[in-house]
Amino acid sequence: MPIEKKKLATILGHLGLIPFFALTIIFFISNFNNYVVDVYLFYANIILSFLCGSQWSKILNSNISSNKNLLLTLSVLVPVFSFILDFFANQDIKIAIYMVLFFATNFIDGKIFSESNNVWYLNLRKRLTFLVILTLVINLFAVNAYRFL
Repeated sequence: MPIEKKKLATILGHLGLIPFFALTIIFFISNFNNYVVDVYLFYANIILSFLCGSQWSKILNSNISSNKNLLLTLSVLVPVFSFILDFFANQDIKIAIYMVLFFATNFIDGKIFSESNNVWYLNLRKRLTFLVILTLVINLFAVNAYRFL
């Protein structure tokens, strides 16, 4: 018996949180090993790219009339910007900007999944985005607190 798509999306979405929380915990256990934060940020970049790719598809196949070109451009620029950021920014800046990028990605989702049959998805995305940003905040404080130890 196939699993309902809403239930599967919810399960997979929550499973996607495991690396965010696990790497945050490992960062503390590893005595603040910067490599762990780099892996965490690499995973965050992959997730941002995945989310923006699904947005790109939705925008192209939707009947959105206003701001379609802007939304399409943003859905491409976010992962490109995060990719470039990985090479040229320090961890503090990356973490802070990833917070903004995850929030922006969630905002774009609100614009393109505005049909009433997508309320469940928007609620799921809000919860998941909140939890990802929470781990980003924890890591930002941890990275900065470690410097003072």
